[in-house]
Amino acid sequence: MAPDTFDESGWATGVVSALPMAQSFALLSPDPSSRVDPGRWAHQARTAVRAVLDLAQPKRYPSATLPLSDVAWLSIVALDDIEERPPTRVRVVTMPLDRAPDVRAGAAAAAEAIGGAGFDVLVTRGQRLWQVESGVEAGGDERAPLAVAAVLAAVFLAPIVPPGSGTIFGLKTARLRLEALGWRV
Repeated sequence: MAPDTFDESGWATGVVSALPMAQSFALLSPDPSSRVDPGRWAHQARTAVRAVLDLAQPKRYPSATLPLSDVAWLSIVALDDIEERPPTRVRVVTMPLDRAPDVRAGAAAAAEAIGGAGFDVLVTRGQRLWQVESGVEAGGDERAPLAVAAVLAAVFLAPIVPPGSGTIFGLKTARLRLEALGWRV
């Protein structure tokens, strides 16, 4: 994949495509907006998963315009690890959900696999896709993508479809999974 490039507003240039479901956490947001709010996201990181989160690529929204699709690089580190390890960079892609029908179908199948449990309703309400790439750069914290997915689930009240899985879950399960991996939430 070619490296991401950005314009003067921090928006991705070129074609932004959905990531393969096997390589990303998919979140289906009921909010159609592509706006990245670094202050709100940082606050949710601190309160939802005890982490420090920063936007690596600043975003600006001149004249209240928003990109249809975009890429963001986030840096995240657990509060408990802040002295021992550097933040891990995580790539996030967003686009209208109707541009990724396979993701919506996968999320619907995942909800059906767990008997709905209310997630079937959340899938039908989804308007925007946010995907967190599951891989990290060499030396990065392998838990970071799940932590970012948990933050976005808290921000957007969105369900999470994990990579390569036939399930769907929310913030509570994401936090439990992080705890099982040694990330104190």
